[in-house]
Amino acid sequence: MNTLSYRCIEDNGLSFELLVDGQPLGALVGARGIAIPYWIVENDLPYLPPHGEPHDPEIRIVCVCSCGEYGCCHTRCRMIREGDEIVLRDFDLDAGPEGTRREFRFSRPNFEAVIGEIIHRAREQRVPRAVRRT
Repeated sequence: MNTLSYRCIEDNGLSFELLVDGQPLGALVGARGIAIPYWIVENDLPYLPPHGEPHDPEIRIVCVCSCGEYGCCHTRCRMIREGDEIVLRDFDLDAGPEGTRREFRFSRPNFEAVIGEIIHRAREQRVPRAVRRT
């Protein structure tokens, strides 16, 4: 079983780079984009499309072009819940030939804790600084 973590980077104000066993997910699947900008994170890994439109509940965005616009280029995958595990597989669009066949399995507690932290930080980033101080 893999371990999910993340790191914050300053791209686009704040972006989140997913790490699998300490390695960047983007590099593991051969993506050019490496991180998810905070503004497409709502209540989970971003759906495709990220905001409000009908979407497949299993398809998630895991890397976005360095410009921050998922429509420019992104890596997406299928996120499956299997019992106490979360599986990321079927990487597509901005993924190398070998990367499209990769599969990563995480314990549900590990996955939910990491994504929960990302959601919290994304929400904090959206709150104007003046409001945070009060």
